[in-house]
Amino acid sequence: MAELHAPIVHFAIALTIVGVLFDLVGFALKKETLRHAGFWTFIVGVLAVWGAMFSGEAAEEVVEHFVEGTSIEDIFETHEELGKFLPWIFTALGVFRVFLYLKENMKLFVVYLILALIGIGLVGYQGRIGGKLVYEYGVGVKPLMEKMPVNPEKHHEEDD
Repeated sequence: MAELHAPIVHFAIALTIVGVLFDLVGFALKKETLRHAGFWTFIVGVLAVWGAMFSGEAAEEVVEHFVEGTSIEDIFETHEELGKFLPWIFTALGVFRVFLYLKENMKLFVVYLILALIGIGLVGYQGRIGGKLVYEYGVGVKPLMEKMPVNPEKHHEEDD
């Protein structure tokens, strides 16, 4: 399941962001069809966030020993902890969104949009941390990890 983390994460990011954007534009333009699309896209995104968490836990088991004791361990731990927290945030937002789908209330919809924008901001931050782990430090990049453990401090010393 670890190898599924990257694709599932990208679905979670895209679906939650696009769902909120559909809702935002649908609200602004008073287009029920866009809010309807936003609802379904967001709800599937919430499921993808859970998938990202479960696949992330599997991926963590594979790479954790590479980051232990290195300067990126704190970044890795932040990514892991936020990854355990986000599914609960999005589940609460999803329940709120289901309520608004069943019982339209434009004042509460504005509250939902504000909270959902904060939520997708957190998803963006989480994605930035994950991207940094992969693209800057090579965590989870199989050829690199097969050759050596991650040690960014040594890497930076060689660059000087």
